[in-house]
Amino acid sequence: MAMPIEVETMSHVWPKPPFTVDTLFELPDTGLRYEVLEGALVVVPPPTPEHNLVHDRLRYLFINRIPADAEAITTCAVRLPNGDGPVPDLLVTTANPVEYPKGVPAELTHTVVEVVSPSNASDDRTKKTALYARAGIPCYWRVELRSWREHFGPVPAVVVRLLGDDGEWRTTTHPAGERHLLPVAVDRLGTILPVELDPADLVGKRR
Repeated sequence: MAMPIEVETMSHVWPKPPFTVDTLFELPDTGLRYEVLEGALVVVPPPTPEHNLVHDRLRYLFINRIPADAEAITTCAVRLPNGDGPVPDLLVTTANPVEYPKGVPAELTHTVVEVVSPSNASDDRTKKTALYARAGIPCYWRVELRSWREHFGPVPAVVVRLLGDDGEWRTTTHPAGERHLLPVAVDRLGTILPVELDPADLVGKRR
């Protein structure tokens, strides 16, 4: 005779606001991913296989291009000066990950990459653009898998926001279908290495 299975329920103790990057490491394990943006605790939608494929291929590309004292890390929290903790899909840092188990400081984060999901597109296009800029992170890649209001051309497209030597931010859009030389910041000196990429290669079967 089958015996009924008793399920033990546990009450989770949730942190209370104000939320900071440290909150991310105090949350109970519920299977959900979170980040802290402008003091708010935000649920990150589960990535699709296509989403994961994009940042995996970019990481492989970066690892084969950046210097040995830099690293490319996926889904790692960034410790911003205002206390926020965004979790980009990919970042380039000169921090030793072992020394920073609770997020990489912004000053040691040189390039961040966000692969845009429909449910959090406004955060990636607007909120995070401002947060990363205020934190002094000099290079921000935004990978768009679908057309958006400012771009109805070929996709995927990579939108790059780069801080120039003159202190001005410049934004460029690089659509699928042709090869581009895209900048990757790799250290605190602002060293830029070009990475050659056709955004079309980020999706679909390997060519």
